[in-house]
Amino acid sequence: MNNVAVKTVKDKIVVTFDKTDRNLDLVLSFLNRFDVEESSRKINFSKNILQIAEDMKSSWWKANKKRFLKNKA
Repeated sequence: MNNVAVKTVKDKIVVTFDKTDRNLDLVLSFLNRFDVEESSRKINFSKNILQIAEDMKSSWWKANKKRFLKNKA
């Protein structure tokens, strides 16, 4: 990865990217994702959050399955 450089300075991690339009979009997308990930770590989710999500997805699919598969034989 020649267009990315990482170094540490005291208590910081410094990441630099070659400046191109493509890299700017990619970096902004990465920073947004990083911010979401960091924010989510601060939330105290209950231990069964994944099971709750699975139950919600399953319930939604049962309620909407016919709508998506109505043209499938």
